Amino acid sequence: PLQELMRHIYGDWEYKQLLHIQDSANKLSYIISQTKILSDINLGLLKLNIIHSNAYKRVLDCFMSYKYLSRKKHIEYNFYTKLQDEDLFFDENVLILITNKLLANAFKYTESGKSITIRLYKEDKNLVLQVSDTGIGIPVEKQQKIFDRFYQTEQLDSLAVGAGTGIGLALTKGIIELHHGTISVESELGKGS
Repeated sequence: PLQELMRHIYGDWEYKQLLHIQDSANKLSYIISQTKILSDINLGLLKLNIIHSNAYKRVLDCFMSYKYLSRKKHIEYNFYTKLQDEDLFFDENVLILITNKLLANAFKYTESGKSITIRLYKEDKNLVLQVSDTGIGIPVEKQQKIFDRFYQTEQLDSLAVGAGTGIGLALTKGIIELHHGTISVESELGKGS
């Protein structure tokens, strides 16, 4: 109905207001879907769909989807791996979701002229995805809290572009743990994560 209404609006102000309403509705829908996934994880309802395939290609697709933003923000952006030709066991949707969540956070807290790097490698029998940046960093006392549901740091969010919900990293942690994995952060304020 909103899109239909937008087709019949000719005033610039009215059209911009409807765009704002649509954007807000989309964000709310996204938050609800993320909260549902988090709830499903907590209730044990979310199941993995493990495939034997090329993880590099999935991470590369995610990497490429942020390429334009890296140029726009003048961020040095790199992806390193030796797994181009290796098939591994993983849940494709989970890997894509985790990669996008980590990249979104890295871009959110990395200023122009800084860098973001992705590394994808195997350690023992585990697939390791590492996203590092030279952004604003996280104070030591807040590093473990960033994985708590709905946690937001006022200091970090005041420096970031676009406010978050505090769901993203909690969801990422839940999905990684469902995958029998771990997530951790190493960070230094002013030097990156």
